[in-house]
Amino acid sequence: MWRRKGIALVCLVIVLLAIKVLAATFVTDRLLQDKVALLYLVVIFLGSLIIVGGSKGVKTIVTLTITVLLILKVLLPLILAGYNPALVAILICEIITVMALLFVSGFNHKTLAAIIGTSGGIGIAGLLAFAIGSMAHLTGLGNDEAIHLILYSRQLDFKGLLFAGIIIGAMGAVMDVGISISSSIHEIKTNNPGMTMGSLMSAGMNVGRDIMGTMSNTLILAYAGSSLNLLLLFTTYEIPFNEIIGRDNLAAEIVRALAGSVGLIATIPLTALIAALLAEKSSRRTCVACRTITRWINNPFKQKQNR
Repeated sequence: MWRRKGIALVCLVIVLLAIKVLAATFVTDRLLQDKVALLYLVVIFLGSLIIVGGSKGVKTIVTLTITVLLILKVLLPLILAGYNPALVAILICEIITVMALLFVSGFNHKTLAAIIGTSGGIGIAGLLAFAIGSMAHLTGLGNDEAIHLILYSRQLDFKGLLFAGIIIGAMGAVMDVGISISSSIHEIKTNNPGMTMGSLMSAGMNVGRDIMGTMSNTLILAYAGSSLNLLLLFTTYEIPFNEIIGRDNLAAEIVRALAGSVGLIATIPLTALIAALLAEKSSRRTCVACRTITRWINNPFKQKQNR
């Protein structure tokens, strides 16, 4: 195993050197030459997935490619065509979730529980963002990009775009939590077949509590990082808190971060419950099947003894 990983690492270095040579030979534009470094980063990312993940890393690359294509070729054209951005985002997120989890983990109880838990978490995040956004009268016009889009089309639903961004932003973290809890319960049940549904759910909740703190921080820090320049501007000019919170762009970021975090938290008990229920049912079916096979095997011996 380590030998193959070493060979893959050498291949990665060779690819990076080849890109450097080809860029120096064929790329004459100075601006493009500077941006070749981005290609290095892409290759390092893909190579890391393959070296560490192996076959699952390759599957991850395939699902990532399909995800990008769905966003570029389906989500964006449908929004520009006038469809409701939030509904389109929910549909695309559900497709991505099902496709990614099935392709990487296969069709089993573990994947089914993760799909249900992730879908529930995304739905809760979207509904909460919509409800709070409506109460706060968020318009979705709090950044320069939205203002420029008005010049392109006044038919776009900017409020729906805001909620679509919240749903898409929360999907990755929610899906990660869902498959982590479901996989944990699956492994626990496999190694301890006698565990009851209540014990399995309790174990899943314990795993989820450990994940919850780091993932919630991940979402909030990601949104804080994207708004770092804006936060520095507010701090530099000592703008009062009531004026800051009244700005549409910052209020939208707060809703985005907290609604996504609530969706993530809701995913934990939902996935734990579904995964424990499916694991218990699977165990019962396995026991019934084992008893049936045992009877079928033993019957011929009993018949021979009777003869």
